[in-house]
Amino acid sequence: MKRILSLAIIFGMAINMFAAPAAAAQNKTQRKQSGGIDLFALKDTNQEGALTMDEAVALAMKDNTTIQVARKNAEIYAQQVRQYWSSVYPQIVASGSYTRALRGQEIITSMGSFKMSLDNAASASLEGTLVLWKGGAVRAGIRAAELASQSGYLQLEETQNQIKDVVTTLCFGIILSHALIQVQQENLNIAKDHLKEITSKYKQGLASDLDVLNQKVKVSNSEPPLIQALNSYDLGLLTLRRVLNKDPQDPLSLTWQLQDVLKIKVPGLEELYKMAEENRPELVIADLNVKAAEEQVKIAKADHYGSIAAFANLTYSGTSDHIMIPVESHNSSWGSNVGLRVSIPLFEGFRVDSLVKQRKLAYDQALLQARDTERNIRIEVKRSWLNFNEAKKRILATKGTIEEARKNLDRTNIRYRNGLASRLDLDDSALLLHDAELQYVQAVHDAFTAVSNLNYAVGKEVTQK
Repeated sequence: MKRILSLAIIFGMAINMFAAPAAAAQNKTQRKQSGGIDLFALKDTNQEGALTMDEAVALAMKDNTTIQVARKNAEIYAQQVRQYWSSVYPQIVASGSYTRALRGQEIITSMGSFKMSLDNAASASLEGTLVLWKGGAVRAGIRAAELASQSGYLQLEETQNQIKDVVTTLCFGIILSHALIQVQQENLNIAKDHLKEITSKYKQGLASDLDVLNQKVKVSNSEPPLIQALNSYDLGLLTLRRVLNKDPQDPLSLTWQLQDVLKIKVPGLEELYKMAEENRPELVIADLNVKAAEEQVKIAKADHYGSIAAFANLTYSGTSDHIMIPVESHNSSWGSNVGLRVSIPLFEGFRVDSLVKQRKLAYDQALLQARDTERNIRIEVKRSWLNFNEAKKRILATKGTIEEARKNLDRTNIRYRNGLASRLDLDDSALLLHDAELQYVQAVHDAFTAVSNLNYAVGKEVTQK
């Protein structure tokens, strides 16, 4: 009898072993499991308000408030150039006054009282002034304004680069959240499948009620990460709306097709440094700031030398008892003058000396900031380059791990059904797959983000075919 029972058990195990591959394949198809880059695949491509990353960047260049403000600043700097040029042109000023005496002033003598003035008085003047020399301050001011104008448009370009980096980094964050949703959803599905398996064994008397309770807890614990991933996806789209200057209720979704990140190639570090020197607007801005600070020193020094200006004026004055402005020669007069006006400061309480020292210190600061800007950009380039290479290595280390973890999970499921593996083995195999997927999607996200950061650090697209 024992021998017959043993043969029946062996026969049943053999049937399970032959049927196991087919069952595993069926489960794999039902779960629609996929490894590698497929975790990032977008299933619904017909969403309302769908934008690609390139379209999102183009929309940000057009509608982003920060860029609009930077554009206005550039226009303000351009107008300042015209303001400084006004010092070169003649200044023409017209002025006039009219006085009505409510009670005329009289002089009292022994002969009686006499009226000292007529009731109405008018005067007018027209004067033109042209600065001939001001110690070089006019020329230096114009030059400083032109440098500021150039800096304004370069700052606009830098702001556009920053917003592009923000948008692309934000988009990759949304893509990561979408991939995490797939990972957490699969983890929850696996936990539910295992709960069904353990419950079935419990009904057959092959598992304890503690195993069932333990697995129910695992199912419950698998739900919060999925909820967090869904919320992160929605928050990412909300932040993208803010960058694109959209209302929170405006329809918006992101579509993408990611290339194989392992096929992305970037230049060497020295070439990247050279590209950054040629393309980063901040380096040019820092150099312009140094030149502008130098012009400010010249403007301050010009106060030592004074100024020479030519002038010409035409004046009129007249009085009358009538409201009409008098034009008769006996109660009105005209005059005109031309000449040079020289102003030389002799002592101003050391104001000019102090101002010159301040401007020289500002020049030294501009030099330090220029060197610091160059150093920071080189650090930024190398950091992004290191992050990209590190992420690619992590992708290589984890790319095949997902499929191996899937095979391990499927085989552990088979062994568990046949009583050759414990519930702990089942839990470990599910955890290994979950960890492998998390590490892979994070590595892919980090690699794409590093490329985006490297593009910004260099000031242009750096990927090579």
